[in-house]
Amino acid sequence: MLFQFSYPSIKQLNALIEVQKSAAHNYDKNNLKGFRHDKNKILLGEGNQVFEAAKKAMSDWAMFPGVWAVAYHQNKKFIGGDIVVMNAKIFGAWWLNTARILYVNDDAQHFGFAYGTLTHHAESGEELFQVRMDDDGKVWYEITAVSKPYHILARLASPVARFYQKKFVRQSLANVKNLTEKYYTTVRTELVV
Repeated sequence: MLFQFSYPSIKQLNALIEVQKSAAHNYDKNNLKGFRHDKNKILLGEGNQVFEAAKKAMSDWAMFPGVWAVAYHQNKKFIGGDIVVMNAKIFGAWWLNTARILYVNDDAQHFGFAYGTLTHHAESGEELFQVRMDDDGKVWYEITAVSKPYHILARLASPVARFYQKKFVRQSLANVKNLTEKYYTTVRTELVV
């Protein structure tokens, strides 16, 4: 079931992940004609301490706003090939959307991952969540996505799906910024004390 009226149990989420491990992506990466291309970013601050604080925020899955958009993942770390279930509460129902982590960025200037949607997802496409420190030391949180409605209900209610995508982006940007500031303040306080 793509949606249900109560939040899924850990047992249900793990069972869904097991089924989706062998699932195909629900799009053709070589043919993205008709897909929306979105790129959003927010400045988090400057310097290595901000970058490290942002990495910690990402490691705590801060990119998912919580309350109505919650990610479930069996591992704390981002691991290529792992399945993520993004649960979104829309109109009183929890939509269970699966995606596979395609790759992980973890170097001196990038941290995050991209995932591709699977057959058990309302949308089809890919999304990249990453923090990036540019050559000037500015630290950004970025969400880059290519998507289009996949499930019949998402296609029929495309404006509603788009509304929730934009809401997700706004809240994700704010969440990562707020948690980065919290972690940065904690690090700065510990260094002063």
